[in-house]
Amino acid sequence: MRFLRFAGRVVRSVVSIAVGVIPALVRDAVGLLGAAAIAYGSWLVYVPAGYIVAGVLLILFAILTAPRSQA
Repeated sequence: MRFLRFAGRVVRSVVSIAVGVIPALVRDAVGLLGAAAIAYGSWLVYVPAGYIVAGVLLILFAILTAPRSQA
């Protein structure tokens, strides 16, 4: 009986962690798919533009996710 109580607590904590993490993963995946769609669409119009747009999006991503300095 103790094991079942322990297993129930473990499952409850895992589910509560997953509920907090999954929306962030979905948001990030949608953002990446959107960036890929923009780069692919510009590549269909003009091949070098696809590479330029992809590079600009990667630079923006790096700037936005970089840690802020304390200075």
